[in-house]
Amino acid sequence: MTLPPSIAVLYETLMDSHNDPFVFSTPDGHPLRRSNFRQRHWRPVWDGTNPDAPGADDHVPAILSWFTFHEGRHSHNTWMTEDGVPEVARRARLGQKMKGIARVYDHITPAMTNHLLGALEARWTASVAALTAAERAQLMLRFPCLREPTETTSGEHTQDQIAESSPNDQSAAS
Repeated sequence: MTLPPSIAVLYETLMDSHNDPFVFSTPDGHPLRRSNFRQRHWRPVWDGTNPDAPGADDHVPAILSWFTFHEGRHSHNTWMTEDGVPEVARRARLGQKMKGIARVYDHITPAMTNHLLGALEARWTASVAALTAAERAQLMLRFPCLREPTETTSGEHTQDQIAESSPNDQSAAS
């Protein structure tokens, strides 16, 4: 799947953190089983653990208890529609086929792919900009690869911006 640079860096960092061929895997390096993924992994993340018992040792507050994986697909499609991504590119992104004769005549072009990636990168940048300073600090703590060194007026280097390039992008190294 084609990803915008700021999202690709997260996946590359995750893949570099282990030797398994899968992005998300069990501690033994096996793929997560689809049969129990929803109950075992997805729902606890969104629903929290013991959300009604803040004093419990295993308490994790709910994030978005109404959110489902399917809702995420709908949201992604809606965002692409808002951003003017052509239907053929949206359907391909979601793993769907065009209906009718459009299946024969409509194809994704490099310009469509670039438009999609630009739109997703803009959404990522806007979402990071909308975070509070504390939330942004948490993101940088969890993903230090997103930091890009910047020079202050006194000549010191700080790392407080989201990197626009991937650490595995050879063109950025030259």
